[in-house]
Amino acid sequence: MVLMLREKNKILTDTIKRLLRRGATANLYKIVDKTHAADLSQVFKALTLVSQRKLFGMIKDLEKKGTLFSELDDKELLDLINSLPLDSIVEVLENMASNDAADVLGKLPEEISDTILEKMREGSEELEDLLSYEDDTAGRIMVTDFIALKEDITAKEAIESLQTEYQDTEIVFYLYVVDEYSKLVGVLSLRQLVIVPPDTPLKEFMTTDIFSVRTHMDQEEVAKIVARYDILAVPVVDEANKLVGIITVDDVIDIFREEATEDFLKMAGVGDEYVETQSVFRSTKTRLPWLFASCIGGILAFFIISGFETELARFAYLAAFIPVIMGMGGNIGTQSSTIVVRGLATGRLHTRDFWPVVLKELATGLILGLVYGTLIAVVAQVSFHETVPSGLFAASVGMAVVSSMSIAALVGSLVPMLFARVNVDPAVATGPFVTTAIDIISVYFYFVIATRLLEL
Repeated sequence: MVLMLREKNKILTDTIKRLLRRGATANLYKIVDKTHAADLSQVFKALTLVSQRKLFGMIKDLEKKGTLFSELDDKELLDLINSLPLDSIVEVLENMASNDAADVLGKLPEEISDTILEKMREGSEELEDLLSYEDDTAGRIMVTDFIALKEDITAKEAIESLQTEYQDTEIVFYLYVVDEYSKLVGVLSLRQLVIVPPDTPLKEFMTTDIFSVRTHMDQEEVAKIVARYDILAVPVVDEANKLVGIITVDDVIDIFREEATEDFLKMAGVGDEYVETQSVFRSTKTRLPWLFASCIGGILAFFIISGFETELARFAYLAAFIPVIMGMGGNIGTQSSTIVVRGLATGRLHTRDFWPVVLKELATGLILGLVYGTLIAVVAQVSFHETVPSGLFAASVGMAVVSSMSIAALVGSLVPMLFARVNVDPAVATGPFVTTAIDIISVYFYFVIATRLLEL
């Protein structure tokens, strides 16, 4: 399915590029009109600024234009905004959902966003309220277009209100019920509303067990709540429990995608931005400190090996298994840290699970170490049985693999859990830090075990 979508986007992109070169305006209008906004946004990213502006002018649907604004990366969006007339930008933003428009304005420099807000005739106050919240919080991503019904009205009056006051509301996942002070007191569905007797007050059949979030809550925590309780939207309330917005499941999907991408980029030690959006200088600057950790680890490993120079001169064959011991430890350490980081990110693991998680990974590392330690020990014995007939070398290699993999699993799970406990992003604990620590520990234990056994 993914390959089909990629092929479809490639064909569409190539077709639009070819028509733009030929100046086939009539054909372009037809394609743009029939193409879904999501597909069009992928094509848009592959075009030059001149072609983007030309294609943008051919889009009649303001919703498609809004989708393009939302999908573009920061630099691409800023370049396009700077090349467009102010009136056309304002027109698009006025027809976008408030949270999406706020997200677009949040990517722009303050002087540009202020100019746009001053020019807007509708929704500027609403957008300013959303922009007042910090990035990546519930208040910043919430939708302010929702249905709020008074608890004292009847089912019949509620239906009439939906037909008159809320007929333009697009999102009708749930109907929220508020008291006279606009405080959230309940929720109900359209089905509940139509099956009860018409004169039944809402407060008599509404659900009072409500999952809500505060405006300052981190968006990742909001996504976990929506996923955990399998709901289509979650209400957002302020400090006084006044209903101020809702966050819908489509925004939650975007949050999971953004947070997962950010975590994996951090784990790889390349920052939290897509590589294609970074300049060479910025990409180099971002990776430099992470690779410095690996460099320091390599230097420490060098000093450890140098400390056993005498033993290496006597038992030169020890060097043959350094790569496999470091590699096995590094692999299982990365596996453990990845499992823990993703578990913490998705809410499946919590810091209160500290010891069960760490001990489970340690046990897993020990078992895997015994399996592969035995296998590698057999290889060592077969390869060097004439050099070390007593089998002590094979035993030392096997024990080194066991200790390396066990400690690697311990470190790979322990470090992210510790980071999470002290409120530091656990994703930064993986990659360079974990693998570097494991390499140093693996080499040290290998030489200590091997030299002790071989000197017997």
